[in-house]
Amino acid sequence: MTSRLSTVDPHIENTLSDLPIEKRTALASSVVLWVVREAGLDCLAIEKAINEMRHDQLQEIAIQSDENYLKQQELGNFEHLDFFSKARAYSAASFLAQGKIYEAIYEAIMATDEPEKILKHLQGGEA
Repeated sequence: MTSRLSTVDPHIENTLSDLPIEKRTALASSVVLWVVREAGLDCLAIEKAINEMRHDQLQEIAIQSDENYLKQQELGNFEHLDFFSKARAYSAASFLAQGKIYEAIYEAIMATDEPEKILKHLQGGEA
């Protein structure tokens, strides 16, 4: 079965797969928290929710954010993509809290549209 990550950036998926699980998890956490900051969200609160594995709470906020994004898009609000990025950042955090690293990175890419920065970070550079 093809993962969502492989459909948008198979190189990132391969890079993740080549890492030991501990390093993969640590780097994915770092990427997700970078995305959270980029989206202008409360990084400390989200990091706490991830560490406490409150994925259900994060997913509920992601769903609400998606609904807000769609409403803003329908209203013609040009900032609707900011709402989309916030929803994707919450979703990335939710997947990370569940240990679903590949899904978290997929959502991180969708939130930022900057797969090159994410790949660089996963390869040992900074995002």
